[in-house]
Amino acid sequence: MENNENSVDSKSIKNFEPKIIHGSKSMNSGISLGNCYKMDYPEMGLCLIINNKNFHKSTGMTSRSGTDVDAANIRETFMNFKYEVRNKNDLIHEEIVELMHNVSKEDHSKRSSFICVILSHGDERIIFGTNGPVDLKKLTSFFRGDYCRSLTGKPKLFIIQACWGQSLAPASEARILASSHLEILSHY
Repeated sequence: MENNENSVDSKSIKNFEPKIIHGSKSMNSGISLGNCYKMDYPEMGLCLIINNKNFHKSTGMTSRSGTDVDAANIRETFMNFKYEVRNKNDLIHEEIVELMHNVSKEDHSKRSSFICVILSHGDERIIFGTNGPVDLKKLTSFFRGDYCRSLTGKPKLFIIQACWGQSLAPASEARILASSHLEILSHY
């Protein structure tokens, strides 16, 4: 990966003046917020939730029980943060790529940010559509500053909840961890 690929957004906002929105420190974490994004656009942004539960038999992957509860909780959380939330269920590889491409081409100029939550099976650097793998780098590349100009200089968050193999935490532990991180967001 070339260095300029990762810094397209940051180069375009080189002279960006940070705006402190809620003080210089978060309420409980002690994390300095000296460089904050501008979040006073007319809309908070779009939260896209891709929830893959049922997989084609040819993949050999099992159904993901509990994922609908997670998707509903994420939907409610981001609606409470005033995001426009769109849910998409059981998308095949091609539909995920097409969806991400289409969303990246939307006009996000009145939005403060973009969030994409993917709930699926996964592996290192890939997420699974219901019919097979999709490269995460391909999906996130649609939102680079040189490809999605209306999100340049704005936060683009990709939250992945997927089983990455036998050695990592079970899904229930991942849900607890995700919930605690979303709790932190509510302080902003």
